Amino acid sequence: MQIIDLVDSVAYTTTNCFAHQLHASLSIKNVRTVPLSEIHSHSKPDAIVCRLKQRTLCRVIDELSTWAQNAPMIIFDQDPWEAYRDGSPYVGTYERTMQKLNVKSFALTTEYWVKHLISFGIPSTFVNMWVLPEYCNFPQKYEDRSINVGFVGGLHPHRKQLFLELEELGIQVNVQTGSSLPYQGYLRALSNIKVFVHNEDYRFTVAGYNMSLRDAMWIKDVESASQGCFSVRDWGGGIDSYFGDFPVDDRGRTVLRTYKDTSEIPGILADIENMNPLVRQDLLDRTVEFIRRSNKWQETAVRLTTF
Repeated sequence: MQIIDLVDSVAYTTTNCFAHQLHASLSIKNVRTVPLSEIHSHSKPDAIVCRLKQRTLCRVIDELSTWAQNAPMIIFDQDPWEAYRDGSPYVGTYERTMQKLNVKSFALTTEYWVKHLISFGIPSTFVNMWVLPEYCNFPQKYEDRSINVGFVGGLHPHRKQLFLELEELGIQVNVQTGSSLPYQGYLRALSNIKVFVHNEDYRFTVAGYNMSLRDAMWIKDVESASQGCFSVRDWGGGIDSYFGDFPVDDRGRTVLRTYKDTSEIPGILADIENMNPLVRQDLLDRTVEFIRRSNKWQETAVRLTTF
């Protein structure tokens, strides 16, 4: 069977922070990566793994229908809410795709949204985002790190609000805006932080119903954990799909600690700091090794290529 791995461009899939990790895992499968600009140089494939950005997919559905004909397709998407969020220009993309293409399943990286899509009658499967084994480091120990509480990433308004509230509670967060950092640089920045803290409560509506990204975005916590950090973030749906199997300490806790109100964070931070140093470091070390051994990008590659 000839499986085409359809991407926006080779440059994007080999350099983007997440796409290049999945690309590396797919490259050892029996697939041929083809950029969108070259599809007409290839005859109709037996099956297609579609990794086009959702906005690209929305634009080229008709063109793909002509080229792919009835070839079965699995569509990988990290941002399914954009196809349903009120005000999004991509509302209806999934339904149009189902009408025009032979979609076996949408492979989504958020379990919470898999359930929503299934309830809408859209075939959906959960696949993990992860961190490749070679990026999982045993960097400096917890006690040797210079940043007690930190954040690296885009300073969106809901995150900025969290940091302001923490400042009022006497907690200073070392914020590094890391959107432009190369991926290895981003991971290196994480490796000097004891506790990574963030908020993902970006709110929006779907058909007037309130929703939030706190039910997604768990990959940020996996990334920080892969660099030996504790992670503190707002609780959300789908947490077990990423952290259900993580190593636990002598009290049954993982390196991820969640809160429902900002006022809980000082106590969480104090609890981490007051842990037995040997127990704390053992939990961090076992967590990094767990992420390294799991290599769930490879599991995702297998699911994407199983027709």
